[in-house]
Amino acid sequence: MGAPLLIKKPEGTKNPVDLALLELEKGRIPMTVKREGKILKGPVV
Repeated sequence: MGAPLLIKKPEGTKNPVDLALLELEKGRIPMTVKREGKILKGPVV
């Protein structure tokens, strides 16, 4: 999708969605979500 990777790319991984999920799991994507008055930081599912 054009964004630079925030992690080292594992060999054999080509799917950008898989790469984004790996970045999220490793806590490399800064993310804050406000849901029902609560603020959630980090990996949100």
